[in-house]
Amino acid sequence: MKRLLVKLGLVVMAMGTLGGVVAPSVSASAAKKPTINNTDLKRYYKNAKSKTAFYFKTYKSGGKTGTMLIFGDFGSTPNVKYGVPTARKLSKNGQTLTTKYKLIQFKTANNKTTTSLTKKTYTFKLTKKSSTKFTAKIAGTKANRRLATTGKTYTYTKTKKSPAAAYSKKYVKPVLYKQYMKAFESLTAEKQKKFANEYANKGVKTMTSNFNYKVK
Repeated sequence: MKRLLVKLGLVVMAMGTLGGVVAPSVSASAAKKPTINNTDLKRYYKNAKSKTAFYFKTYKSGGKTGTMLIFGDFGSTPNVKYGVPTARKLSKNGQTLTTKYKLIQFKTANNKTTTSLTKKTYTFKLTKKSSTKFTAKIAGTKANRRLATTGKTYTYTKTKKSPAAAYSKKYVKPVLYKQYMKAFESLTAEKQKKFANEYANKGVKTMTSNFNYKVK
């Protein structure tokens, strides 16, 4: 993963700020509406109804600076997707940021994991409605959701603190506990509950860690 990030840092422009995006010309009337700023790009976005959260992570690796888009699905099929922004554009009124990105794919063979970028480029729009409220769309099946320009629109709350731990405990643990209870149904009721709880807690830690990804 680190090697991939080093490589991507050489080809993907640093997108941690809006410095590379042309500043819009804001009219007097438009100036009254909330506009996306650099601070917004350093925050987390969470939505309880969809059980999803995402953020832009700026990293430094191999002497280069780059940005990752990290999307956490804490729903019925818990998973974390990592994307690499390839381009973005701020609307003329400064309210909507359109981001194009490619997902990082992980393939494991013979106990060795390799990474690569999807050939397909995805797009999603983040629209600022107020100082803390933003909208974005989610597309895909329950088992494979992602940020997109089509699908259902959700209102996300901007926050300084990562929602991963709370969302994992509230939404992910019950899902995993139920799955492990079924997996250990051949055991006694006591052991079944013990192991189901133990493995569910491990899953919560893994989900939280994957969302709060740290480049080593």
